[in-house]
Order: sequence, then structure tokens, then C-alpha cells
Amino acid sequence: AFVLAPLSYINAQASTKPVAAPAVSPAGKNLAMDFRITVTQGQPDTSVIQGHAVGSADKMRMDLKMQGPGAQVSPLGGSSGEVGMILSDSGKTVTYLDTKASHYLRVRPADMLAQAQQTGVKMGFSGTEAKAENLGAGPTILGHPTSHYRIGTGMTMTITAMGQDQVVKISSTSDYYYADDIKGVVNPFASLSGGDMAAMFGSSSKEFADKLKAMQDKLPKATPLRASSTATMTAQGQTRITSTQAEVTSVQWVDADSKIFDIPATYTPVTLPGIATPGGAVPPK
Repeated sequence: AFVLAPLSYINAQASTKPVAAPAVSPAGKNLAMDFRITVTQGQPDTSVIQGHAVGSADKMRMDLKMQGPGAQVSPLGGSSGEVGMILSDSGKTVTYLDTKASHYLRVRPADMLAQAQQTGVKMGFSGTEAKAENLGAGPTILGHPTSHYRIGTGMTMTITAMGQDQVVKISSTSDYYYADDIKGVVNPFASLSGGDMAAMFGSSSKEFADKLKAMQDKLPKATPLRASSTATMTAQGQTRITSTQAEVTSVQWVDADSKIFDIPATYTPVTLPGIATPGGAVPPK
């Protein structure tokens, strides 16, 4: 799924009128944005995600409404097309919220991967690539000048389980347009820049983690206003190509409210099937 790791307390709708945010964060404010993501895996397999994000570089809340086949990105399941996500620890921990059933699931993707390897699943990595290129000035978006970066990642992953091997080849190319004048970082498009891959595979492949870190260091510590990506996955002789277009429709500073990052006391935890240890769902702090 494009979103690795929503709609409840914020109750935000995608803006129909572009809103330009002041460049510098006012005191007691958080950066907030509405955005739209279109994911295509071949006609008519197209999914649309309308979202709202608020927070900072180390903690972010997203509320998503999803439509179309393949739009279900929450491991909580359900068919409402709505999911809340709280990303903390700079994205290392993801908490999914089911606002209709009052359930939550907190996971750490890197721990889940490590747990799978402890149960006998072996993963080998080769041909790892991660690079970033500054392509200069981009277009003005919502009144903000941008810088254009192109990001490329790739790897070959060999998975061994129950005496059988499966080879999966993954590669992607993404174009990012970062706001030059907004002194704040909220990135709901981390999947396109390899941010989630760094968190998930970093503990399993030091070589890939080092390359991803070097790539990330070349990217501006800024908020992206537009992103596009083409990802290719080949496994068992079949190739799947996924195209993603993402664009911010409004960006502004809002009053900081720490409660949006908290799990309501009335919510009950759930676990993924077969994952009931600290490597899977984890209790709230």
C-alpha cells in the first residue's frame, strides 16, 4: 500500500480554495495541510485518498478518506474507507485508529520485520540503490516557491521461508517539490521518498540503511507540496507497476493541540493475527 502506516477529531475537508501559509511558524502553532493522492495500478484499478495532516517532523496525525479498489491501507480492516493514523518517533511507530469501532492498533514496522525473521523467515538484500538529485527550481504551488528533487530507490530481496525462496525486485522513481519558504516539516508523502523503507528495512540491511540515510541527508528539511512516483515490483514472474500522484490542496498554521496525538481512553487495543508480542501491536505510552 502507498500509505504505510484518517478522519475524527480534525473533521477537515479538502480545501477548494488555495491557502498560502506564512513562512515562519507563529508561536503555539502546528503546520496543517489538506492533500489528495491518486494511486493507479492499471485501469480501472484507481484509488483516491483525501487526507488531512497536522504536526511536525517527529509527530504527525493523518486522517484519511479512501475510495476505489486497493484503497484499504489500514490493517484494522473494515469497509468504511476512513482511517486515522498517528506517526510518532519520527515515523518509527504507527498507530492506526478505527474511529467507528473505537479500536486502535499500534505497530513498529521495523520490529515486525525483525520478529518475522526470528520465526524462521530469512531475508537477504542485494542490488540496493538510493539516490537523490537536485533538479533546481520547481513551480510555484499555493503561492510558495519550490525546489525539485528526484529520488530513486531499489533493491532485490530474497525471502526464505519453509524451505522455499522467493525473489522480489523493487524499484521506484519519485519527483518531489519542496516549499522553499515554509519553516516547518510535515510530510504525508514519506512513502515516496523512502522514509518508510528506511524505518522498516534499516535493521535488516545496514548497507541499504546507510544508502537511504545518505540520500535523505541530501533532501531539504522542508514540507513537500507535490510528489509523483512510479514504483515497479517483480515477483514470481509477474510485474506490477504503481503510479502515484500526490498534491497538497491547502497549507496553513493552526493552533497546536496535543490531544490529537493521543488515543482516546475509550478505545480498545487490537492485534494483528499471529502478532501479539512487543514486535507487533504495542501498548500506548
